[in-house]
Amino acid sequence: MEIRPLTEAERQYTYTQSMQLLGQTGCIGHLRGDFDRSGNGFFTSWNDHRKEYKTAEFKKELDDVSNALRSDEYGLLQNCSGMWKFAGKYPESSFEGNYCTEYGFRADSGNHSFLIRCNPTLGDYNFYCYCYVTKWLDQHLHNAEKGIRFIDEHYNELFRIADGEKIIITDSQGKTEERTCRYIDEYHTEVGSQLYHICQFAELMKGMGSTYKAKESKEQMRKEEMEKDTEQKNCLIYHSEYTGENEVELDIQIYPNGCIFIGLITNEDGYPEPFGDVTVNIDAPAPNYCGYLDTNNLSNVENFIRDNDLGEFTGLTGRSGYCEYPLYLFNVDKLRELCPEQMAAYEHSIGVTGKEQEKEKSR
Repeated sequence: MEIRPLTEAERQYTYTQSMQLLGQTGCIGHLRGDFDRSGNGFFTSWNDHRKEYKTAEFKKELDDVSNALRSDEYGLLQNCSGMWKFAGKYPESSFEGNYCTEYGFRADSGNHSFLIRCNPTLGDYNFYCYCYVTKWLDQHLHNAEKGIRFIDEHYNELFRIADGEKIIITDSQGKTEERTCRYIDEYHTEVGSQLYHICQFAELMKGMGSTYKAKESKEQMRKEEMEKDTEQKNCLIYHSEYTGENEVELDIQIYPNGCIFIGLITNEDGYPEPFGDVTVNIDAPAPNYCGYLDTNNLSNVENFIRDNDLGEFTGLTGRSGYCEYPLYLFNVDKLRELCPEQMAAYEHSIGVTGKEQEKEKSR
């Protein structure tokens, strides 16, 4: 048995779907359970969805998975504290459910997949396990990655949204409503509770005098929120090939030889911690406001400098050992904007006065 946190796309399949989706994904049924008010009970009930798929092979795999998840090795379905403990090992498994934070996991065994939605709260249903034929579920998830197409009455594509996202429909009187949409196939989608051919939906909207557009996606909202927070805190985003997007702040100091030092600080855990050094101090000349980028330890640092308008390559490099480092001229105004006090200290150290700074700004 293999178990891992659910992907964002998979989380949608831990709820009862329409008959169309239940059939296409090979959803056999779902198991609902709770740990009683004591947190140590184990009460379950089963609901069939596609009874014809409930084979002897499936029943054995469901028993094997259930027993494994109730064992000391996993503990996810053992009791309430076991669920908390297991979920705590995988913070990426958490997501906002209908009314509380829940945790999602996928277990694969043989020809079947078990998508489990967990809620370790006493007195509530603590888990729902939706059971699927693996090849059908994975094929549908793969197809759904294309997104849901919306077209006009002439079959021109207007936009696409991800499976499970919403559109906003505006009627002829200006009244708006939101509808969740689900991917069925390239030509069919569910809008709310209704199944439509995409051309049928376009013609219906045209006949009613209604318009429709994509609601801002969760990904777009998260990106805008991150950008907003970044602007408020004078933070920047460093894109790492290992850790993805990282919110960082600049730290400007002075090397013992008087050259400018620029480092990156992260506050991921609520405390400032060093993330990496933008510059490296080598035995090579560097004019004021210039520094050699530490491309040896921060492989994406040149893109970071360019993307954030922090400086430009001078065309010169400096060598230290086996490494060659590019020399960059930093954007003085941008550094003053992001780190005014630290830049003032650096400029004081190189003999730049307040008046000279004003001249620099006016050029």
